[in-house]
Amino acid sequence: MTKWIFVCVIFTSLVSCLTFGEHYEKIPPGLWRATLTLSDKTDDFDEKTKGELPFNFEVIYDRPDSFHIVIHNGEERILVNDIYMGVDRRTARDTIRIEFPIFDSYITAQYEEDAIEGFWIVNSKKDYRIPFKALHGQQYRFFQLPEPPAADLTGHWACNFSIDTEDPELKLGEFKQDGNHLIGTFLSATGDDRYLEGTVSGDRLFLSLFDGTHAYLYEAKIMPDGQLTGIYRSGNHYKTYWEGSRTDTLELADFGDPMTLTKVMDEKPFSLSVKDPDGNLLDIDQGIFHERPKIIQIMGTWCPNCKDETTFLLNYLNENPEPGFEILGLSFERYSDTLKANQSIRTYKEKMKIPYPVTYGGSSNKVEASKTLPMLNKVVAFPTMIFLNKHNQVVAIHTGFTGPATSGFDAFKKEFSELVAKMKSDL
Repeated sequence: MTKWIFVCVIFTSLVSCLTFGEHYEKIPPGLWRATLTLSDKTDDFDEKTKGELPFNFEVIYDRPDSFHIVIHNGEERILVNDIYMGVDRRTARDTIRIEFPIFDSYITAQYEEDAIEGFWIVNSKKDYRIPFKALHGQQYRFFQLPEPPAADLTGHWACNFSIDTEDPELKLGEFKQDGNHLIGTFLSATGDDRYLEGTVSGDRLFLSLFDGTHAYLYEAKIMPDGQLTGIYRSGNHYKTYWEGSRTDTLELADFGDPMTLTKVMDEKPFSLSVKDPDGNLLDIDQGIFHERPKIIQIMGTWCPNCKDETTFLLNYLNENPEPGFEILGLSFERYSDTLKANQSIRTYKEKMKIPYPVTYGGSSNKVEASKTLPMLNKVVAFPTMIFLNKHNQVVAIHTGFTGPATSGFDAFKKEFSELVAKMKSDL
């Protein structure tokens, strides 16, 4: 078999165990089926997945000696090209490291022929390691031979999550089913669960998502009366129960107006002075922001809905190269260490090709984030956009983001254009 020769690459976190520049076998191109073992414990709910989250990815060769990966989640395709390979000196086995630099996580694994096995690791979480496996040539997600579906779940569902607690949360489920194949998402007042994909097999619903930062796994029984009752896992740290029923009346507007969830405490002009990751002072009264309409984007580099919102803003700027306003990103991070937080912001800005400044705002804890912005009643959600006119008066505050995986995305785009027009005309 053809061998590859790779240039030695040294990473601080790998230097103790990997030697790059060795010969190794190719990773086979084509589709792979991967799994993350979120839990290996039995549960009160008869969980068919046993806590194992599946997702699919594709290995695509750009040249005979280099490739990239594309992760599949419903209609979404996530390009991953930060991939490094070497030899584990402890075992003399070929090793692959798949980086998700935007979200500061990675997969490190050993591989042999058509199998990969290792861990998904999130740097910002202490000792956060989830077992990972992948097999080449398996194109299915949950089941190779699913049972005929007991129902067509296409439509809207009123879903209550955390029904095992005193504070259940209502979400709107949007599903599209084609035979056994199922895609959809869940929407709340402040965001959505992005592109979920799965199957309906017999009287069970299965959905999953892995995007480099979040690992979501849903399972539910389809009851004889058509109701859903199930379990939801997020990573290896969170589990709760949920139920759902069909609805023709529940709409996203019923969850609250995103324009009223976050409020300014007084009518004074908004003030904000922060330093960028390089230590340069940014004041919204000075420099490029002086007497310019502007958007303050409250965000976090760890937040998928924030990434969706950032992608939307970048597309808007590409379509409107002279938008007539400025944007300042204020990022609240999971790292308490300022140096690590700023490095995450630098990487995020570089990888996303963000042309506007993004600064460190503080901890991603909403209570702590609210202390950074005392002029607001509180930070309700990441992301949030604050629209200011050229006098730094608050024109509007939009909480949360209804992303491209939802039926509300077109309405959001229209609303955004209206807010921009108001921000620019409000003198």
